[in-house]
Amino acid sequence: MILSNIVVWDRWHYNMDIYKLEAWYLKNQRKLPFRESKNSYHIWVSEVMLQQTQVDTVLPYFSKFIEKYPTVLDLANANEEELHKTVEGLGYYRRFRMMHQAAITIMRDFKGVFPDQYEHVRSLPGVGAYTAGAIMSIAYNQPFSATDGNVIRVLARYLGDDQDMRLEKNKKRMDIYQQQMIEKATPWIYTQAIMELGALICRPRQPKCDLCPLQEHCQSYQQDIQDQIPLITRPLKTKVYHYITLVIEDQEAIYLRKRHEELLKGMYEYPQYESESLNFVLNELEQQGIVLDIYEEKTAFKHVFSHQTWLMDVYHARRIKGSHPEWIRISKHDIFNYPMAIAHRKIKLTSIIWWVFY
Repeated sequence: MILSNIVVWDRWHYNMDIYKLEAWYLKNQRKLPFRESKNSYHIWVSEVMLQQTQVDTVLPYFSKFIEKYPTVLDLANANEEELHKTVEGLGYYRRFRMMHQAAITIMRDFKGVFPDQYEHVRSLPGVGAYTAGAIMSIAYNQPFSATDGNVIRVLARYLGDDQDMRLEKNKKRMDIYQQQMIEKATPWIYTQAIMELGALICRPRQPKCDLCPLQEHCQSYQQDIQDQIPLITRPLKTKVYHYITLVIEDQEAIYLRKRHEELLKGMYEYPQYESESLNFVLNELEQQGIVLDIYEEKTAFKHVFSHQTWLMDVYHARRIKGSHPEWIRISKHDIFNYPMAIAHRKIKLTSIIWWVFY
């Protein structure tokens, strides 16, 4: 069924379902630290952390982050490397660089006070329509929609809309409907309620329809097609990169490299080269005056990002002579002081075992 016009078939049912959803949330909500107040800064931090990341993963990071950076001022004054270290392991590090820039913007343009107007919130670096809508509705109880994948799934099932929700025109249609809903609701409750419903009840697989407050008027449930909605299209193929990754020792020191590429920018990694041939990499380094002694056969590591996959053949080596200008020599004992992306953190832990036992 295509909803060419956003029309609610029964206004009374429409309003009653909003009421039932909000009542369900107030009774069944999870106790989460960022729900303890309507502090706009805390809500902003939580929404950024929850992008592409599960709640259970975020919780310890959120508490540590707020303890270290309790105010916008503290975040604006943060050392970038310390900030990266605080969120090491969460992934998608660009969001935290943008958050740092946004905090600086708030101090400069809004006198250190988190803005309470949608246009101003939306203007902050890294803040998109969803995050701005979530902050405005939850922190300020203003009727601005926050429509993400969870919300789209709930609405598509409720409406019986079987269209491909990866298409922008269909996402836009759901956002229009979400806006109509929130204008009839209590925004701070409704926004969190529909998110919570998507996380706990209206799950991607095996939805718990028997516990859903919207069951009575859910078109997918009535037609027994909830497992078919939203339409699941084949995911885009991710690009695969092959790397030779080198854990290079120099007595009690090792070498790292700080990334300048947009992906994982500012994080540290072991020197790695896009190739499947160790000999090719060693020959390239020798031409630069760098000689290494490989003392451990390769260990294969794999890391999957949302849009690409890294296949890494990792070798342990000793430096014989030479160095690269991008390599940073650090003590082995200091390795935990450098923020590393999870792809290389796994290698780091393996390396430490080697240094201790071999």
